[in-house]
Amino acid sequence: MGRILLYALSAAGVVAILARLVLGLGAVTNLSDGYPWGLWITMDVMAGVALAAGGFTLSAAIYVFNLKKFEPLLRPAKLSAFIGYVLVVVGIILDIGMPWRIWHALVMWNTHSVLFEIAWCVMLYTTVLGIDIVLMVLEKLGQDRWVKALRSVYVVAVVAGIMLSALHQSSLGALFLIVPEKMSDLWASRALGPLFYASAVACGLSAVLLESLISARVYRRRAEMEILTPLSKALAISLLVYLAMKVTDLYARGVAVWAVDRVHLLFYLELLGTVALPAALLGFFPAIRRSPAALLWISSLVAFGVVFNRFNVSITAYTGQRGFTYFPSLAEVAVTVGLFAIGILAFDLGTRTLPVYEAEPHAPAHAGPAT
Repeated sequence: MGRILLYALSAAGVVAILARLVLGLGAVTNLSDGYPWGLWITMDVMAGVALAAGGFTLSAAIYVFNLKKFEPLLRPAKLSAFIGYVLVVVGIILDIGMPWRIWHALVMWNTHSVLFEIAWCVMLYTTVLGIDIVLMVLEKLGQDRWVKALRSVYVVAVVAGIMLSALHQSSLGALFLIVPEKMSDLWASRALGPLFYASAVACGLSAVLLESLISARVYRRRAEMEILTPLSKALAISLLVYLAMKVTDLYARGVAVWAVDRVHLLFYLELLGTVALPAALLGFFPAIRRSPAALLWISSLVAFGVVFNRFNVSITAYTGQRGFTYFPSLAEVAVTVGLFAIGILAFDLGTRTLPVYEAEPHAPAHAGPAT
């Protein structure tokens, strides 16, 4: 039943995509001169890149900080990251007024443009993730000689992937500093780039937790709590770091944060409800870190919080600063929901056909509870 619903949503998304390509942006979206970037850039690109951050986050943990215990989670994270970035590329193509000119960044170099840097980083990192998928396919086909050859240069690809991710995750935030005077002071900060990067790390960790917990339920696998519990502790630390950065930035800029209006209420919900609250729950209650159900809800809250932050930066921050209003059209919603449905179906196909998961793990007989 679940797959039937996903196929239906995917089909609706494809129809909306075809309508956009044939009729143009103006006919199928509610974008305007005041809001040239709407749901697609916010959700399909900015939030999509953050949700796909699990690949580079785990790669850094395993290959830079030598935390080998997280290796069983790496392949699913890489698969979801590759699918996520492919869908991000699709989102960018759809949001460009003339999508057939997407290739211009390859030959028309504007090194002073943040968008140019983002375009190249996304293209290169998607290629790096593609190498991981090729390796899985070759392993599935038993091409050991080619697997060994690619593994010989794999470390270079890993280092490149970590660097490229760090660059474009932060640059997506810096992109909005082109017109900071049109944004609310709650988000118009020179530190927006580092803040985007820090929140992407938290989002990546929460996405890995969600993937592991949900796939354990769907595919009737045992939840790997001996790995997920310490990973949730890392999530708590990343949230505390991001919270400290955000509060310090607001204080240093002297921003008036106490007010009762729509923009401030959304700001409180973002910072207190989706950053401070899950950080406190994960940090001070070990029982939550050991509970699959509790971790599922907390991880969902963190992922929602980062997506909510991207909406606040790209849409809420401009409330009252422009003489325009914006609400996405049905076609915009159909494309976004359709792309996510396609992503879920692609991940399901990958997990069923590629060597993504290791053999069912068995906990040590006398292992104590992880904290």
